Amino acid sequence: MTNGWYQLKPESGRNPPGKGPELPGPSTERFYQEMKEVYARAISGKAAARTAEDTQETAAAPAEETAEQPPISLPEEEAEPSPPNTSSSHAAENQKTEKRPPTMHEIERSFTEKPRAHSPLPRAAEEGEPSSSLTAGEGGPVLLQDMLLQETLKSFLYERPAGRILHAKGFGALGYFLTEQPMQPFTTLSFLQTAGRRIPAAARFSLALGGPGTPDTSRNLRGFSVKFYADDGNFDLLCTHIPVFMVRDALRFPEAVRCLSPAPESGLNDGRRFWEFVARRPEALHFALWLYSDYGTLKSFRGLRACSVNTYIWRNAKGERRYVKYHLLPAAEGGCLSRQEAAHLAGTDPDIAGRELYETIAAGMSAEYTLCVQLMDPADRQTLPYDPLDCTRLWDEKRYPLLPVGRLVLDRNPFDYRQQVENIAFSPANLLPGAELSEDRLLQGRAALYWDAQRLRLGADFRELPINCRRNRARWSPASLNTSGLQQPLCGQIGRFSENSDDFTPAGEYFRSLSEIEREHLAENLADGLLPVKPEIQSILLRYFEAADSTLAEAVRGCLSDAR
Repeated sequence: MTNGWYQLKPESGRNPPGKGPELPGPSTERFYQEMKEVYARAISGKAAARTAEDTQETAAAPAEETAEQPPISLPEEEAEPSPPNTSSSHAAENQKTEKRPPTMHEIERSFTEKPRAHSPLPRAAEEGEPSSSLTAGEGGPVLLQDMLLQETLKSFLYERPAGRILHAKGFGALGYFLTEQPMQPFTTLSFLQTAGRRIPAAARFSLALGGPGTPDTSRNLRGFSVKFYADDGNFDLLCTHIPVFMVRDALRFPEAVRCLSPAPESGLNDGRRFWEFVARRPEALHFALWLYSDYGTLKSFRGLRACSVNTYIWRNAKGERRYVKYHLLPAAEGGCLSRQEAAHLAGTDPDIAGRELYETIAAGMSAEYTLCVQLMDPADRQTLPYDPLDCTRLWDEKRYPLLPVGRLVLDRNPFDYRQQVENIAFSPANLLPGAELSEDRLLQGRAALYWDAQRLRLGADFRELPINCRRNRARWSPASLNTSGLQQPLCGQIGRFSENSDDFTPAGEYFRSLSEIEREHLAENLADGLLPVKPEIQSILLRYFEAADSTLAEAVRGCLSDAR
């Protein structure tokens, strides 16, 4: 089977190749220094305004009541000479230009207007604001009636949304999507009808496993989700960098997630749990080989190729349906890492991928991706030797080539991480007319799950948050949902039917597609992961490797022997 995924060679594009922390552009230190200067100018402007007011008041006051006021000082790294105190009008102008936090209205306008610079430093207490709690006497207990204290603490408690169960660590970017090839013959999706159509877009890159402190180069599944702001609503596209998944039925999804989560008794990561799952569920073998190859450790989001994994449906104006898979191909080079390189970067720069993305955009460049689709006639499902709706399989790119649709350009950094990155809510069921859910078992389960997860995390009105609002600002209601499968006949006996699928052939095809050095690294990585596993589990997995490719099994056995 021919598949471009196996080549792992990113296409050349408009951006220069990513070089991690060596990328040209402002460093984080320089960026924060600039922000400190902005902050210092704002403070010095306020100081000038206050001095001018004091001058006017003291001019009319008796001389004996006038006392010299000490100058306002800043910390050493922020100190700047105060501007001359010329007049109260000049001070008033300084007050008018004083920097302030963004309002909700400004956040809503962030897709069409370039945000102004702002300081990442904590807000300083305003003059006259209380700085101590309400107590009964100078050394007495704090009073419960101190609502200022209560609300300050509770606001702090709720200022961050609840954590995500998956994809907890993430980075975001804003930009636009430009349609280059009209898809009118295949779908009625509004923003894909004419060439040159441009709409706003927001993206979030993430690590599926771990928490906010997980290194970007960890062996992990990386997410790449995009929200397209079309005239008739929002369209969500959820992708991952590995084009297959561990299970083909959503009923086994929680089991799959738990096996990759920390052990419940210790809270520590335990790779044995994953391999015990693979031994029970051989359908996960294909995913395991992708994860333990060098492709499982990447150092760049700009060079990340992603796939929807799930199969959707496109419907055109005639009512004709086609299966569709989405692909995002990067313009920049990605760069796979050996496990030694990944471990080194995890210790020296754990945020390397997010930092590179941010600094690239801050330097005036962009992260660009080509949106492509694979299309299939649903009738082919009856004749293919595999089920095209099976999330553990790839489609043959020779028979179902990638058709370019348009270009995603991310050229602006968020200016409020919580509002624009953490509050963004995706769902595979967030579709528009012309796109529908297929019979993909994993997709059907995910479609019912994501919105409940967003309610739990962000509240019932999560769709009204600025980053999730529709472009036309129309309020969401259940009637806004796009219905899948209208006028499609349904028949069949109700039951729980197991899938008859070949779990080993796709894993073997992937192994044989790798270069010699990539095969060596895969065998070494597998042996390293299998060392702490029980001998009986190792035996089962070696039989699976043998069924996939005898060369793979032999290489893993050799690496295990050397490691012992």
